[in-house]
Amino acid sequence: MNDDWQNHRFLMALTSLVLMVGVVVAALRIVPRPPSSLVPDVSYVTLGSLDANAGEGPIFILGDDLFPHQCGKARLMVEGKLDLLAYADPTCRSGVTKSQPFLLAADIRVPWAVVPSTERDDLRHLAATVMEQWEKVGHRLIHSAFFEQSYAPIIKEILRDAFRQAWTSQATDQALTRAGETFDHRQIDQIIEGILPIFFEKAKKNFWQTVRGYTETMFGSEDKTHQETMTKLGVEVFSDPRTREHITRTVPTFLTSREVMTVGAVMAKESLKSIVDNPRTLPLMGRLLTDQRFLALQPFSTEVERFIRVLPLRLMRLRRQFDHNPLATYILRNMIRGRRSFLILMLSPPQELQLANSDLPPGPALRRIESSTTKH
Repeated sequence: MNDDWQNHRFLMALTSLVLMVGVVVAALRIVPRPPSSLVPDVSYVTLGSLDANAGEGPIFILGDDLFPHQCGKARLMVEGKLDLLAYADPTCRSGVTKSQPFLLAADIRVPWAVVPSTERDDLRHLAATVMEQWEKVGHRLIHSAFFEQSYAPIIKEILRDAFRQAWTSQATDQALTRAGETFDHRQIDQIIEGILPIFFEKAKKNFWQTVRGYTETMFGSEDKTHQETMTKLGVEVFSDPRTREHITRTVPTFLTSREVMTVGAVMAKESLKSIVDNPRTLPLMGRLLTDQRFLALQPFSTEVERFIRVLPLRLMRLRRQFDHNPLATYILRNMIRGRRSFLILMLSPPQELQLANSDLPPGPALRRIESSTTKH
């Protein structure tokens, strides 16, 4: 494939992205703003914390096709009280007062979760094809001399900085705190209980030296002898076949728990934000995407172009020309501005069942406040 054809395919993919950016920018201008004179229709108490700041956020109800409609606004207080204020439209008022609210952080997983299952299956199949192709391209790329010399050192620095900033960010700290509130500690106990007998067995071989080394290390001793003792003990424990077998059985369950997955998602989000904000990222990516040596690897296949074109449209759920999806628009707007905001998703019982396995991100439980002044 000649260079002109490669550049043509790249420009096609780039044009698709530019068009979607135009859609997002246009949508940002027409998000309806709720009136400020609304009186709370119903109030709740949050049982747990959320990766979002207190303040105001929109309320959405879903139609029969799971398309979101903005129907009011919510006020989240610092102390955890949540007021829901519906628009005057009867459908909105009924949905807000009678459906089950879900308090969620403004996360890209929310619009993905409300995409109909048939469309998500199609995207998953297309994504799998694209990832298989990009895996081959990526393998050839990272093993190429030009990438190792011109790009790898800067990328490693960007990734290292991103991980460091993500780990020390306030969002990650709050996610870890929330995980500690809800985590089933029996999983950690199970992991530790399987390793402790092996640890004691190894430690008994030189009991007093082990105790002394552990004590001195715990109190910050820099004695290399003590540090080497503990390092040697750790190597013996984790190189034991019984330890490896126990970890293989128990750790996967721990890593796939909802709390760990949520912390991982926050870390990924914070890392991505750091990468995007890094002033070296965009120039580097622009240079790579226009590098003839990279284009020679044929990264933009027909499936890749289709995926780039279809994914934003499916997430935006655009039904007609100049249409906009208020839920996706709100989330994209706050992601662009770096705001840790929230939203309320009102679900009827059938919709709760329909979205039970849709990867909807977790949120805190809510307890309704019954009041004689509550409207019904």
